[in-house]
Amino acid sequence: MFSRLVAIDRSSMRWGTAAMVLSAIAVCVALEALIGVGFVQAAVAAVVVTLSGGRGEIRSRLGNMAVMTVVGGLLGLIAYVSAEEAWLAGLVLAIATYLTGLAYGVSRAAGGRGYLLLCWVLAVLIGQSRDEYPAATSVAFLVGGAVAIVLVVLVALVTRERAPALAAPRPVSEAPDRRTGLGELVRSDLGVWNAVRSVLILVAVVIGYSLTTELDPYWAAIVLLIVFLPDLGQTMFKAAQRGAGTAAGVLTATGLISAFEADAPIVVVMAISTFGAVAFYSANYLIYAFLLTNAVLTYYWLAVDHEMSAPVIRIVDTLVGVILAIGGAGLVALVTRRRAVDPGTR
Repeated sequence: MFSRLVAIDRSSMRWGTAAMVLSAIAVCVALEALIGVGFVQAAVAAVVVTLSGGRGEIRSRLGNMAVMTVVGGLLGLIAYVSAEEAWLAGLVLAIATYLTGLAYGVSRAAGGRGYLLLCWVLAVLIGQSRDEYPAATSVAFLVGGAVAIVLVVLVALVTRERAPALAAPRPVSEAPDRRTGLGELVRSDLGVWNAVRSVLILVAVVIGYSLTTELDPYWAAIVLLIVFLPDLGQTMFKAAQRGAGTAAGVLTATGLISAFEADAPIVVVMAISTFGAVAFYSANYLIYAFLLTNAVLTYYWLAVDHEMSAPVIRIVDTLVGVILAIGGAGLVALVTRRRAVDPGTR
């Protein structure tokens, strides 16, 4: 069992992605110091909206980008004004989680766009729970999305003028893909899992707020989002990896901070941990959780006047997320088993 927990899939290592993420973080930190967090958020939103457009015909891309901009702006605004109340913040995150799950049921591309919006909502909620985000946060996504749309239109106009005329391609006759209807998707086994996960997200946020009002209110929800899988066995395995990795990370970070107690070495530890967390995310989740915990705790030691960021509460939040995930996966397994025996219950 232990060998499975620590086994590394070397083909899934992400060294290049880790380098890009670390570079992007450094650039964002520098820009935030120069121009403020609101402008940085708008720039990030512009990148997210541009990616959501996908490839293909310009009208389709602009349609995807417009929907992403409006939905992301509304969700960001709602998250901004809801972060002070635990149940409201939990409800907003639960709704975003549910919609993302439905989007994945429609297509991988739609699910990817939904996941980007979920990350945006979570970032706004975390920032507001710590009173770090200004009022500009509420309109940052709308501004960034609008800028991205304008730039894509301008680029399309310029490239169209310069491109030589091409013969229209012959239409290809293909059978249309059968799309799952919304009602069918909601009633499916995936829909059951998605509904249970969304409800438990609300519970996790409320419990998190009862423990602390800093970043930790969402630590349990983040654990739940990642660990809670449709399969009970997979959920338990990933929960074991997350729990062991977080506990080891807390012990290591606490020891390193106590040993050094100086900014320079702690910055190095934080950078190495961040790089390693991204690199190992798909290769081994236990190592990822270990490195992520080191990165988070060292970051908050640097940011919050050299004080430890409630390491015990972080472990408790992890246990809350793990317990909720395993309980939810067990409930989903029970429901789907009964539905398989009696199809009339669907």
